[in-house]
Amino acid sequence: MSVVTTDILIKGHRREDVLEWFGQSDNHDTILQGAFDEVKRTSPTTWELTVKTTPKNRVITYTFERLDRDHRGRRVLCTTSGRRVDGKLHYSLRTPRATHDTLITLVMDYEPGGLMGRVVDSAGLRQALDVALTKVLENAQRALYATTA
Repeated sequence: MSVVTTDILIKGHRREDVLEWFGQSDNHDTILQGAFDEVKRTSPTTWELTVKTTPKNRVITYTFERLDRDHRGRRVLCTTSGRRVDGKLHYSLRTPRATHDTLITLVMDYEPGGLMGRVVDSAGLRQALDVALTKVLENAQRALYATTA
């Protein structure tokens, strides 16, 4: 199992408001566009994301599943599928003490496969995913700030 984790602080936005925003599938389209080399929406809750890696590009199917209010910090649950990228992706939302800010942590757990998959993962797939997922959170931050501008 491989894991990519990144986070960002959204200042001035309450956790529940950010959670509601993430609950709208059109907002996932907003945050995915530009973060990956190619983004194609295939249904209201599913996208095909292309990541350019060596020796060949990877296509990831990203599916928005649901909001999880049972988790203490609140989460947005998604899944990923495709060759070397089957797994889970979730956004964890927390409020730092004494603030009205929201810390979003994006975690992608995926299975790169056997020995060859681990080689592909360490040779560039994990780094490409890290860059793309960082851009996803930056896109979310921009979009959320635009809602209050």
